[in-house]
Amino acid sequence: MTDDFVMDLLSQWPGRFRFGRLTVALRAPERLDEDVLVDAVLRGIAEDEDERSVFDSLLQEGELEAAEYLLEHSPLSDQAGLSSRLQALNDRRQELHDDLRARCEALRKQAAEAGLDLPELDMAELEEACAVSWAETLRLLEISHIALGKKLRVIREALLCRLAERGAQDATDLAWTESSRALIDAGLLRAAGRQIDDGTCSTGPERVPPLPAWNPELSPGQLLEWHLDPVQRQRQLRYADWAPADDSARELLETYASLDDGGFVAAQRFTTALNAYLRSGDPDRGRPEEITGGYLTTVAGVFADPEIARFRPLGNLDLFIGGPETREPEGMGVMPPYVALGPVLVTPADRSPCAVLVLRDLLQLATLRTGRSTALVRLLGRQWPLATFVGRTPDALDERLGPDEPSRWATLRWILDLTGLGGIVVADALAFVTGWDPALLHLFLQALAERHGRADGGERWLSRWRQERQFTAAVQDTVLRPLGSSRVAHIAFWAALAAAPAGEEVTADELLVVVQLTADLVPDADVLTAAMAGLGRLRLTEQASAERVRLRRCEVLTFLREQAEQRLETVLRDWAAYSAAAAPEDHGRAVRLWEARRHGLSPDYDDYLTALGGTTPEADLDARLARLAQQTAESSVDEQSVVGMTDLVPVLRETIGLWQQAFPGVRVETGGPGVAVARISARATQALLYELLANAGEQLAGSEAGRVSVYVEPYGDEWLVDVRDNGAGITYPQGREDLVFRAGRSTKGEGRGNGLHRARDIAETADGALLLVSRSDGHPIFKGAHFRLILANG
Repeated sequence: MTDDFVMDLLSQWPGRFRFGRLTVALRAPERLDEDVLVDAVLRGIAEDEDERSVFDSLLQEGELEAAEYLLEHSPLSDQAGLSSRLQALNDRRQELHDDLRARCEALRKQAAEAGLDLPELDMAELEEACAVSWAETLRLLEISHIALGKKLRVIREALLCRLAERGAQDATDLAWTESSRALIDAGLLRAAGRQIDDGTCSTGPERVPPLPAWNPELSPGQLLEWHLDPVQRQRQLRYADWAPADDSARELLETYASLDDGGFVAAQRFTTALNAYLRSGDPDRGRPEEITGGYLTTVAGVFADPEIARFRPLGNLDLFIGGPETREPEGMGVMPPYVALGPVLVTPADRSPCAVLVLRDLLQLATLRTGRSTALVRLLGRQWPLATFVGRTPDALDERLGPDEPSRWATLRWILDLTGLGGIVVADALAFVTGWDPALLHLFLQALAERHGRADGGERWLSRWRQERQFTAAVQDTVLRPLGSSRVAHIAFWAALAAAPAGEEVTADELLVVVQLTADLVPDADVLTAAMAGLGRLRLTEQASAERVRLRRCEVLTFLREQAEQRLETVLRDWAAYSAAAAPEDHGRAVRLWEARRHGLSPDYDDYLTALGGTTPEADLDARLARLAQQTAESSVDEQSVVGMTDLVPVLRETIGLWQQAFPGVRVETGGPGVAVARISARATQALLYELLANAGEQLAGSEAGRVSVYVEPYGDEWLVDVRDNGAGITYPQGREDLVFRAGRSTKGEGRGNGLHRARDIAETADGALLLVSRSDGHPIFKGAHFRLILANG
């Protein structure tokens, strides 16, 4: 500790702010001695910085308290640059807090995978330290990391001993043994323990042994020469770890070396060797066909692992074998992702359908005894386009992920593993950030792929995505896109976020209070509560009705909530400024969109939508809609237009959104799984839902207490879509409810009665059914009609 006199002098010295180390040291005078003082002053003189550069350095190093003190007392406190520096300080504070949370979550995950907790991890102490100094925060984190590491080493050694004992007791399967060891190496100690105890095999990419790390001291060409020359092989000790695992691996390398000579025979031999190495069944399959620059053939068994077969159900993969002078494939045209190799073939700089295997890849593959096909896909997946594994659209990704969270979790880990974008920690972070919204997940995966290989990519970028304004704007747009241009729906969303954190229930009264406190002029309460129910269109909504809404807890919504009050003020101001003349026009367009749903299978449906999106006069739109209605009335249900695969959930959300604008006074409740893929086309689904919801809406139009519920649930190999209302029910005589589906029969007047008849025809054409479950009194609240649509599970 230095003298009080010196401390008093330094604390008043204006020039101290040009000495970054000194500024930091003065924040902790109890640890300041003469050596630290002298070192701080000498380094400040040597670096010759001014106050601005010291402030920037303090921010970069995470010395937040010192940077804040500098802003308050140094010459930098001029108003011109103060606001921007305060914003930079706040941004850095948030960035480090997010980094701290990500690191703590990674430690917790690591401990949980071993069945441990983290008693040493004091979040309050860490967050307090983070607000002061990032260096001190890292010191505290390191204490927890070391303590956890000691415990993990004990468990790991015990597991390896148990694995060795089991191997000594009986002849265990080689794949099982290597899978157990891979789980231990991956840190999944609890899963490894279960597998060792009960003899079963775990799932997930972590169970597959990784490729051996390449030794930079070795040249691939030299290593291949050692392999081909038995004398050299015996003399080189470094060769031992890279010896081929078996005869098929040795043959693979020998036939690759023969490709230097070119020709059909060499290509045929290599194809046979690769099929044998992958143990694909018939090693002689795949006769090469000569094309420009080489040969094209087929490899089987690349996607042999059942857990990755979903990405290539047929399993076969096109293989291009280049000639001795071919540097890249030519004339391949538009092909699905394929693999290519050759003596001088060049690896593409960016992801492309052509994944090139170089000699080093083959030398690594040859050492593997198990997991060969998966290891090969790992090499290829890092070169193929991301769409190979996630699909080109969020809907395609949603279908690939699967219907329930366990399958989605497993598939996401495989996607990250095979594309080289991360491991289980990244998968865990993505799930929490996106809340399993497929559109958000697709967006984040694309961002990860774009940043792959960069210093700020992967886990590091995931902890800092909030700092990229262009990306956060894309995130907000992705979340709100299902709400369309409805200003009231946007008001309901931002009000729900402002009222309570995502994950907590917001009642209609709470939402209305938030809106009314934000602006003087607000939408009508019934309109707002109807819009609140319409939030069910969002994939991040867990529950939505006119009484209450609950948004899914995830990092994206936590981020958006920080600006919810400001955004709510903006959308309310926009709504108030929207002219009274424009509102009916927008509403009229929504109603027209809703009415057109009935005619989704008609030939001119797309032309009508195009006209509706343009500046077509209203009279022309009426004529077009009448022509659609005539086509619908005159044509029978075409099987070709009904066949297809559709996720019912997004179609239902979109349909309900339009329906609510056509029947704004009626409240709706929805529920169901995150995904429900059925064997029916999207257009046919729209037409079916239109008839069922239009029937309910017309029953309840004008009623202040009108309510409708739509629920989707699985039942064996089928999906049940139940539509209930609290209207008057079906008025046909008891026992003659079947009349409701007859053509031309209706209780609603002349010219009606074909809607439900047509809906049943569509359902039956799709190998489904449409039933009237109850005429009335079938539910304590929804005592009106109850229709059930049954569709085959896709």
